[in-house]
Order: sequence, then structure tokens, then C-alpha cells
Amino acid sequence: MLGIGKDGRRRLAALAVLSLVGSLLALGSAPAGGVDGEADNEALYSACVGPALESQGLVDIEGSFA
Repeated sequence: MLGIGKDGRRRLAALAVLSLVGSLLALGSAPAGGVDGEADNEALYSACVGPALESQGLVDIEGSFA
């Protein structure tokens, strides 16, 4: 595979692991700073199930329960 020996693969793997750990340490793991009770983006649609429970006028499946 690409002409890399065992030592080269080990070094490459170690470099990859160190770079991942280094990026985690550099960026940190702080959560996003949101403001409590205040939405960043308003929803386009309501998640209310009330309208979904009303009859939609489909009479061919009336009385069927799956």
C-alpha cells in the first residue's frame, strides 16, 4: 500500500491520532452559548398535533385501524 513499511504506517497512525487529539484540545468542548428562553430561529411550522387528529375527509378508510 503506497510503499510504506510498518514503521511508516505506525508514524502515520501516530501523527493522525496526535493531530486529532491536538485539534480537540485546541478547540475545546464548550457548548454553544444560547440564551435561555429565547429562540435563535423561529419555527416555520407548528408541531401541534391538533389539526392532524381532525378528519381529513378520507372516507374510504373510515373505521379501519391498523
